[in-house]
Amino acid sequence: MAPPVAFLFLSLVSLPLLAAAALGCDRPGRSAGPAPAPPSVAPAPAREEAARAADGGATPAAAAGDAAAAAAEAAPLRADAAAAAAGAAPLRADAPFVELPVEGFPSAVVSVPIGATARRPVLIASHGNYDRPEWQCQVWRDIAGDSVFVLCPRGVARPDSPSASDVRFTYESNARLEQEIDAGLAALRARFPEHVDPGAVLYTGFSLGAIMGSAIAARRAALFPRLVLVEGGHDKWTPATAKAFADGGGQRVLFVCAQAGCGGAAAAAAARLEKAGVLTRVARSKEAGHRYDGPVAEETRRALDWLIDGDPRW
Repeated sequence: MAPPVAFLFLSLVSLPLLAAAALGCDRPGRSAGPAPAPPSVAPAPAREEAARAADGGATPAAAAGDAAAAAAEAAPLRADAAAAAAGAAPLRADAPFVELPVEGFPSAVVSVPIGATARRPVLIASHGNYDRPEWQCQVWRDIAGDSVFVLCPRGVARPDSPSASDVRFTYESNARLEQEIDAGLAALRARFPEHVDPGAVLYTGFSLGAIMGSAIAARRAALFPRLVLVEGGHDKWTPATAKAFADGGGQRVLFVCAQAGCGGAAAAAAARLEKAGVLTRVARSKEAGHRYDGPVAEETRRALDWLIDGDPRW
């Protein structure tokens, strides 16, 4: 799908952002309107490494302990999905991207399937450190199309953002991100009660979003049985967390890499998940640096059919 006209225009002024992007690998914003096209970003800087170390992830014991709860969570989701088959009036919105108030958290950005007359699945797009949810939503609308919901949690503003008009965001911890996603899903279902599919959600994350998402999915495999992890999240997949994900209902994991180091780590994580019974694929774009747009998005798009294969909602 071609990007909105506003994005084409703003891409002309994206060059000044390239220097700022080199300071971090993520990007946030306050407006639900289109943001500049995401700039290419440099390899994960020290601030993202620190965030990775500070985030404890899912310990083997915690992940295994949550497997039974995750399995129990799947049953009502399946029942609700079966009950949601009835048609609905066409979904109406003023723009393809809307700002969604989220109780207890900053507002999220959502790409909505305008005109939908049936329940549509939800894709979570979690950004990286020093990133913006608007950029994730735009890239994932281009990848997944305009017939699904793309929910992009905002996180918290970084005090070292470039300016008051260019605020960047991060996530405090995987536990806090998990709470923000739950609150965002509740808000989305409340706003579009006839159009949001109540079943399993496709989780995607870039860099920090991939790292934290791996920990969340290991605990909540019934809700997030299929994952796209772009440039991150590999070291969270120990044999114990891989088994917990599989036992909880985890089905498929797509790793997407644009750097040689990422490719090797992703292959090792994929092997551990495969041993636990989870289907995996490692998609490699040409060497493009630490980013999720451009050639990385193209590679993700090519692999998406494999990820959603067998899910009739897509």
